[in-house]
Amino acid sequence: MFTGVDLTATPKKITDLDVLGISLREDGTVGKSIFDCKSAGGPAFARALWLSGLMRYVGAREGIIIMGKPAEPAHRLAARKLDVTIFGSGAFDSYAAATNPEYRVLQSYAGNLENWHRINDAALKQPAVAEILLAIQQEVPLCTDPARAFRRFISRLLQHKGELNPAKPLHMAAFVECVVGFSYLFLLMVQDLRLVIDLAIGEKEFSTFLRYYLWGGPEGVANLRRMYELLAAHEGTSEQGISLVLWPQLIQLVRGLLEAPTQVHNCVIALRELSLRQMANIDSASDLRAGKLFLTPRARQFAKRIGFYAAGVMKLPSEFAERMDQQIDGLVSAVR
Repeated sequence: MFTGVDLTATPKKITDLDVLGISLREDGTVGKSIFDCKSAGGPAFARALWLSGLMRYVGAREGIIIMGKPAEPAHRLAARKLDVTIFGSGAFDSYAAATNPEYRVLQSYAGNLENWHRINDAALKQPAVAEILLAIQQEVPLCTDPARAFRRFISRLLQHKGELNPAKPLHMAAFVECVVGFSYLFLLMVQDLRLVIDLAIGEKEFSTFLRYYLWGGPEGVANLRRMYELLAAHEGTSEQGISLVLWPQLIQLVRGLLEAPTQVHNCVIALRELSLRQMANIDSASDLRAGKLFLTPRARQFAKRIGFYAAGVMKLPSEFAERMDQQIDGLVSAVR
């Protein structure tokens, strides 16, 4: 994990998160949980104090510590006052099975840790894919300013626009992972916008509102314009910021998402399965779950629209989005 503002040319890691869990609620809001895994260490409550500070820093509401041996009951009870739950070895599995009947029987691509490792291990041999996955990890899950994260995310992905091939499973996995990232950022932005914007306003007013939101208000838009005017004067033509984000397509997409703001999370969850499926051993039960997820309200529609937007803004061949489109249709048709 990095700080929000870099003070040196080389960003410095300040700590790591063993596991970050993101829950997407039915009302469209987001919750974060942090898992800290320690086979040994100091007193359990001391560990809980550290984790509670990290939870506050990243905006997580729940912390879970999994230790190699059982903790003292007093430590566990005190940790609960910090919204931290402590489990000894094996206790978490028992707790999860008791609270969720599907825990032990549900099959999904995201539920198989091997699928996550396959993509990351393969990416270690391909620097472009590794950099794309790193950009996703650093810009998306912990972002607190989705508009800023959206801009940064695009600028980092564009550095690798000519290095992906849709015929390669790993590259398709990286692309769909990017679509997952865009979907999550759109979810956060829609949660901001739905509370302050009236969809009955005209196209011009909506465009102005979205531009100010995306670039931090009138001052941010004015600074952006001046920057490009200076660049154009010294370096000839320079692509405007609104072109970099495919402005007309972005306006249409955001307006469409705002028609059903609490359903955007459905496509994020479904796309997570599709991303991991690219490198996994195909499993009929996991395919059935993925197909059902794409049948939830607006999941299929929003996933496809965001997929085509992602391919366009990343300046990738449309074949990436078309292949993803076909895979989604195949999963859905297998369910019906």
